[in-house]
Amino acid sequence: MLVSILIPCFNADPWVDAAIESALNQSWPDTEVVVLDDGSTDNSMAVIRRYGSRIRIHQQANGGQNASRNRLTELGRGEWLVFLDADDELAPDCVEQKMALAEQAEMIYGTMEVACFAGKKKTRFSTRLAVDHDDAIAAAFAWKYPNTTAMAFRKSAILEAGGWDATVKNCTDYALLFPLLRLGKRFRAAPASRSLYRQWSSGQAVYQDPLRKMRTRFSLMRRAAEGFARAGLMTARRKAAYERAAFEVLRSIARHNLSEAVGLHAEWLHGNQGFFPSTDSRTYQAIYRLAGFAATERLAAGWRQLQVSGGTRAFVDPESGLPYD
Repeated sequence: MLVSILIPCFNADPWVDAAIESALNQSWPDTEVVVLDDGSTDNSMAVIRRYGSRIRIHQQANGGQNASRNRLTELGRGEWLVFLDADDELAPDCVEQKMALAEQAEMIYGTMEVACFAGKKKTRFSTRLAVDHDDAIAAAFAWKYPNTTAMAFRKSAILEAGGWDATVKNCTDYALLFPLLRLGKRFRAAPASRSLYRQWSSGQAVYQDPLRKMRTRFSLMRRAAEGFARAGLMTARRKAAYERAAFEVLRSIARHNLSEAVGLHAEWLHGNQGFFPSTDSRTYQAIYRLAGFAATERLAAGWRQLQVSGGTRAFVDPESGLPYD
């Protein structure tokens, strides 16, 4: 069974060689490696060309992550596709461990190491162990899945879902995961399949425009929830997971633009009547009940400012931004 390891690259010349090497060194016997340069302006193409016929090389004008993934989906000849970002790496048996579950799923995700780098030096890291979720949709609303490099997709499932949404600039993987789940595609965890997610540049999407990221996340969840509801898939558990996650994103938006968050919250409540925040802070809940979202967030912002200045650092609940009960 052929697995295509697909590497989109944009200005990743410090790392693209490590990504390619990790793809070529897979223990799974039937793989191809396809590298697509997405209009890089650094030395990436010179590095990529060193591999010659060992890989398939393509270029395009800069189109972004999901435009690159759509083109790579077309180029990949395998039944299964692994999208390896050019600054990430796969453990040698990463693909093999996933393919052991190939008959049981349409998307398989592995364990992910998240590592921060200053230059070539790893400064800190954490490991996110892949676990199966008894409700994959509720887990998606809670943002429980790893990044794209840690995943493998059955190509036919991506095509059935309509491919990668090229209009999305953040949370690009969830723009595909939600449609796959709506179609009933099976997700499985392969804990022994390991990959490295490298954070190293302010140009990476993870570091770009936090307000845009939160807007995108809120929009994706809201659209997904509406789609699941129309399909009769929105159980009470999934609705609770969605509401909790969406409300926390609204609170994150409020930290950057309170008036925007207040407007979104008011509109959102029309479709979520009876909502009440499930935060552990009874103080937040009491103020929300009496004064509403805007007033509660103004108070929370004030308490956070005091926390920064050191005035109430030990007494503020980091989740609600208000004093502990």
